Amino acid sequence: MKFVSIVAENANAALAQIHAELGPEAVVVSVRKLPASGISRLWKHTGSIEVVAGIPEKEPRRHSVPPGEDAYVPFGDKIEMEPPAAPHARRWKSLTWLESLGLLSAFADELERRLNATHGEEPPLMPVDEWTAVRQTLAKYWRPAHRPLAGSGRPHVLVGPAGSGKTTALCKWMTAAVLREEQKVHVWRLDGETANVAELLSLHGEMIGVPVERFWNPPMDAADLLFVDLPGVEPGNTQAMKALHDQIAALPEPRVHLVLNAAYETSILFEQFQSFAPFAPESVIFTHLDEERRRVKLWNFVLGTNCTVSFLGGGQKIPGDFLRAESALLFPNEKRR
Repeated sequence: MKFVSIVAENANAALAQIHAELGPEAVVVSVRKLPASGISRLWKHTGSIEVVAGIPEKEPRRHSVPPGEDAYVPFGDKIEMEPPAAPHARRWKSLTWLESLGLLSAFADELERRLNATHGEEPPLMPVDEWTAVRQTLAKYWRPAHRPLAGSGRPHVLVGPAGSGKTTALCKWMTAAVLREEQKVHVWRLDGETANVAELLSLHGEMIGVPVERFWNPPMDAADLLFVDLPGVEPGNTQAMKALHDQIAALPEPRVHLVLNAAYETSILFEQFQSFAPFAPESVIFTHLDEERRRVKLWNFVLGTNCTVSFLGGGQKIPGDFLRAESALLFPNEKRR
């Protein structure tokens, strides 16, 4: 890992320098307040801050982007892809198209049975009418996530594998809550089986006026939203998973959210989901959608699990792309059909 030490007047300036020198993938390793020097000591108790940040080594990508496709797709843009050749033809051509964009065949079969039962085995003659019927049928499976009640006192705990983007998602969520919804937020950055080195969370909390504590203790003042950040855990690490389970169980009525990297292949995502199922997550937050053009594949989780999808995030910028999930965001652009 390449490390860089930056001295800045405040957290905002430090973050700007980090992103300028190291890029959005930079990880903050430590933050230290420097004593005021010279004549400034007369009116300043502390001086600048020193931030050490680094760029983690790239891990082998476990996913791929279609050749020739630009990987970054902001939520405001529409996805336009020519579907590849379908594995087998269906009467409902829209289902064949969805399969080519990542929908599993088993779920396409279930949708076909539902469509045949509702509309008959012969699809509408007009493609737009057929696609409308398919969209409406899919939308019936959508389960909206519950909006958190302000001041409930129940902490939101984000769990997931290392590298899934939990801390970035938490920073985006709390930034939207503070700046857009004017809510009072309190955050705990706790160690788990391993140390929680997410200094970016503490730095960002300082920048927007959110207290970030390193040890759990019930807040003295009422807050609208409580968040707990924990280190990522590899599903195969039985000891770490048990320690995480015990740690969450000790919190007061935690609301668990599973954070998954949407750019991974569907089979890997389902394996990760099953590994974290014992934590009873009330929702899934999908991140890294700037690296995945096939949003259709997320319908596999809507159709194949009882969990709701609460947020969709893309990119490392804060607040950046971080939207409450809704069915319309998972549909492809029908203009190219």
